[in-house]
Amino acid sequence: MAVKLSCRSIGFHYDGRPILNNISFDVQAGAFCALLGRNGSGKTTLLHCLNTLLTPETGHVLVEGVDLRTLSRQAVARRVSLVPQEHVDIFPFTVREVVVMGRAPYLGMTAGPGAEDYALAEATLDKLNVSYLSDCNFNRISGGERQMALLAGALVQSNDVLLLDEPTNHLDFHNQYRLLSTIKNICRSRGMSVVAAMHDPNLAMLFADQIIMLQNGRVLVSGPAVEVMTKTNMDRLYEAETMAVAVSDSRQVFLPKAILDDC
Repeated sequence: MAVKLSCRSIGFHYDGRPILNNISFDVQAGAFCALLGRNGSGKTTLLHCLNTLLTPETGHVLVEGVDLRTLSRQAVARRVSLVPQEHVDIFPFTVREVVVMGRAPYLGMTAGPGAEDYALAEATLDKLNVSYLSDCNFNRISGGERQMALLAGALVQSNDVLLLDEPTNHLDFHNQYRLLSTIKNICRSRGMSVVAAMHDPNLAMLFADQIIMLQNGRVLVSGPAVEVMTKTNMDRLYEAETMAVAVSDSRQVFLPKAILDDC
């Protein structure tokens, strides 16, 4: 498939301290790309650069060959949507209204959402199997339910690139797998690219098509998940010895060896 998202030599500093250094990768249409790394490795900063919430000091971000620096903020929002890690209370809107807010980049300065926007919001909530939340107060639902509402808003916003910052952070065991499976299926059917910062390498191994391992703001290794997810790379990334445990002929999970030795 064609390349949807291209990141070319991205560099970024905070207060003179280097956070990202020469980050380059491509993500194909319909592909799920996972960012792995320890806390402080630059995952969230990279997502914000991909969304132009932060302006890279060097390099370019392109969607279907278009440099995002040449687009207005509204035009970028039509191409790239972001589901953040943290959820803050907002005015007491219903979930339906929160999802419809994702249509803002398509509305004029004084125009409100129309019937088609609300219909798209309802259809997206239904696709995510959370239509029962539609009339609920966003501030009074669980963290996992808020995550689903914000995901629905992101999906009605853009059909090109979906950025996720720790998408399973507020979800229970079962719903972590259900959410990632749903995201992967929706984006494959739409031809979207997904880039997700993730803490759990085993979830990344299960759902990601490609992996980018970040260490101290640099790409340690990247490529197809089946090639990148090795014991050697995991030991280097997390600076600790791991054990690879086979769960099928083609899949394995990784566990910290020190913890297993103590059990």
